Amino acid sequence: MTSPRLRRAAARAARSRLVAALARSLAAAALAAPAAGCLVLSTPEYEEPTQTAPVLMATSPDVFRPIYITELIKSQKIIDFDTTVQSEDNGDPVQVRFYINYGVRDREKRPFWDETNPEPVGTGTLADGRRSFRIRWYYKSLPGDGMWQTAADKCHTLTMMASHGFNLCGCPKDPRDMGWLTWQLIDCDPNEIRDPSNPDDLGCPTSCPALECTPATADEPSNCLRCEDPSLHDEDCEPE
Repeated sequence: MTSPRLRRAAARAARSRLVAALARSLAAAALAAPAAGCLVLSTPEYEEPTQTAPVLMATSPDVFRPIYITELIKSQKIIDFDTTVQSEDNGDPVQVRFYINYGVRDREKRPFWDETNPEPVGTGTLADGRRSFRIRWYYKSLPGDGMWQTAADKCHTLTMMASHGFNLCGCPKDPRDMGWLTWQLIDCDPNEIRDPSNPDDLGCPTSCPALECTPATADEPSNCLRCEDPSLHDEDCEPE
């Protein structure tokens, strides 16, 4: 039979072994904690989203209906355009230009007759979906105003071009970064009463013919020119 003294000594030894084992476990946990903490606290790296070309959709006016430039519009000098845009901007605001007769080479060898530069419409992401904005076009004049020879001479176009940057030619810096909408402009009032006996009364057309491009020759370039043309791609572009 074990004496009380021996039982007390054995109990003290067991407690000592338990304390030592607990201390070793705590030390191992302390050493492992920094390594585990580094994995939890490290900041994940994300790639920046790829910028996409703006996609425009007209709300008002309808792109399938001509815009008649009546005396009322000429006196007010403004038309508001309600539009939506969807794009991945990656922090760069969407910029907008208005072109008169886009696609037609002018005397300065630009791909439009005139342009206006409204304020940018802001930034967004594809996850935002379609972002609505209103932008104002200011009427100044149209080519051949009052100098028409045929009813078709009253026909023009107004193009809204969107991009993340434009060059000195007035075109998007990157021809892959562009979206546009085009409306027909008809320089007359369809409600005016026509005098068939007056040969100078050409009437007001209800639609406009499509642009016909003349073929380029050795002496003359085609009358058509668009922002996709390589001569208009350079950021420091200056038409000859």
